[in-house]
Amino acid sequence: MNTSTCTDSIITETSSITANDDIEKNITGIIITINKLKHYAFLKRIDNETKPHIFAREASIIKNDHRPNFYIGDKCKFDIKRTSKGFEAININIMEINPYRIPKLTKKQMKKKNYQKPIHNARELFQSTITNLFHEALKSTQ
Repeated sequence: MNTSTCTDSIITETSSITANDDIEKNITGIIITINKLKHYAFLKRIDNETKPHIFAREASIIKNDHRPNFYIGDKCKFDIKRTSKGFEAININIMEINPYRIPKLTKKQMKKKNYQKPIHNARELFQSTITNLFHEALKSTQ
């Protein structure tokens, strides 16, 4: 195996990626999917809906209103650049905030299980324990 051709092909691939930084500017879109833990989202183009959704990072938001966060349904304007993994939105400017957005999802409450009421009285506790022991003894002898 010739290592010089292998490294040459890697160099030409990376140079072609940087040379082909096709940038589309001033594209309007809507935020459709968010991952808050990993700080990214996917944007849907309004001008051309046949093209795939575009990956966007929260760090690419232009901070004009002290709210550099993605919310589903927000309308934004952005530029697109080509990366090694595909297309990515940069210079994201959030134009319209969705008035019906959900700021925080509420946790689903679990149903309470039917536990026996705790006995606080020592006498009742003793009586229930002895009663349970007698029932167990009767079951084991039968």
